[in-house]
Amino acid sequence: MTEEGYVDFGDVSRQQLDLQCQYGSRYIDGYIDGWPNLGKGLRFIGFDIHGCVNNYHAMKIHRDDVEEFVRRVKKYNESIVGKCHQGSCIGG
Repeated sequence: MTEEGYVDFGDVSRQQLDLQCQYGSRYIDGYIDGWPNLGKGLRFIGFDIHGCVNNYHAMKIHRDDVEEFVRRVKKYNESIVGKCHQGSCIGG
């Protein structure tokens, strides 16, 4: 697969979600129990079908999908304010 049109996922995660890449990546495919699948239908490269990442710095997202992914993550996080997620409670 060519990387043309893809941007560094770590940059997107840090700059737009205020999350390190390893934490931002948990929202991509829902493979980790309890985490949402917010990347469905969006284009990513750098991890396998089961969400395994060999190198977080190699993960990329297609530039045309960045805005939608960020919107989904922010909307999801707003929906869980005051609720517990993975043992952590946000806001409330």
